[in-house]
Amino acid sequence: MKVHFGHLLCLLPMLLVHGCGEEPETSAMDDAAEVVTLSVSRTIGVEMGDSTNSFGAMTDVCRTVDGDILVLDQTICGVKVFGSNGEYICQIGRSGSGPGEISMPLYVTGLNDGRILVNDVMSNAYVAYDSAFDYIENISLWDNGPPIQACPAADSGFAGILVEFDMEREQPMITRTLGVFTHSKEPDISFLEDEVLFDFTDFTGVLRSMIYSFNITADPRGRFFYSPVSSETYEVFGFDSDGSRLFHITREIPPVEKTRQEIEDEILYIETWAERIGMQGVVIEWNPDPYRDFVKAIGVDGMERLWVTRGTELEPVFDVYDMSGAHLFSARLPIESSSWKFHIDRFGILGWEEDPPEGYQKLYVIDFPAV
Repeated sequence: MKVHFGHLLCLLPMLLVHGCGEEPETSAMDDAAEVVTLSVSRTIGVEMGDSTNSFGAMTDVCRTVDGDILVLDQTICGVKVFGSNGEYICQIGRSGSGPGEISMPLYVTGLNDGRILVNDVMSNAYVAYDSAFDYIENISLWDNGPPIQACPAADSGFAGILVEFDMEREQPMITRTLGVFTHSKEPDISFLEDEVLFDFTDFTGVLRSMIYSFNITADPRGRFFYSPVSSETYEVFGFDSDGSRLFHITREIPPVEKTRQEIEDEILYIETWAERIGMQGVVIEWNPDPYRDFVKAIGVDGMERLWVTRGTELEPVFDVYDMSGAHLFSARLPIESSSWKFHIDRFGILGWEEDPPEGYQKLYVIDFPAV
């Protein structure tokens, strides 16, 4: 039996009511390397004023191949486009079910061939636009929804996490495939395939298994990297374009408990997010992990260095590695928040807070250090 990803997100609360070769040696890092300080070059977003420069619910952020900034705003079901200097350019998409319109967007990505893909789970498709921000087509190759967390890979390919559901076994399972896709629903190459139990009675477990499961990224050479979302281990895996293992990084960092306020804020955020995607009128039972996740984001810069964002510290720390897994240096952003999210690519770092204390969201444009 096939299960539509978007429909599952909406139906899950009601269901709850009803019941490869030799592996390179692991790299273990210490904290002796240099730590540099990052700075914000500009911000985008205001509390009040011009609607083109304000956000209702910033859900995902990335850049185009030319360096323009794409901000997915779930409130308007559209993507606001800004130039690299922060100037507003246009909006892509709007709420609706017609050509180029979007119903329930979760992710946006700009591919290296110039296309822009918006993952619209209710349409069971990527809504695709060209480099001039005009609608092209809906890409509907997948029975259970397109791969999530898509990010650009080599040429016209993209990396993503394909989530599928096997409901015909004695115990229903969620299957997850981390791979690179181009023109078909099957990945060109898979880097990880696994499965986890689909327990209808555990809303938190199901959502973590589907959406909050892995951090992934790729680079224009076709290399692929992932880190399991975990409060127990810090680890990152790197692969070459042929699927061979480049490295497996681990780091010994003490676990950090969330504060009571962090837990309360997380519950409120999930409840608000669930309402935005159509889960009104039901009780959402979200059980936060009492500890912070070790890794929150990963990305590759223009010097082919892998940036790994720690989730254990309120002032974000980025550990930077070369393509052998060797630790080069770390960088700190001296702005405290418990709800940071980041996108990292060859142009720099884009950061935003899911739940900013000021009450409105803004985008932080952060340059790489000169090291």
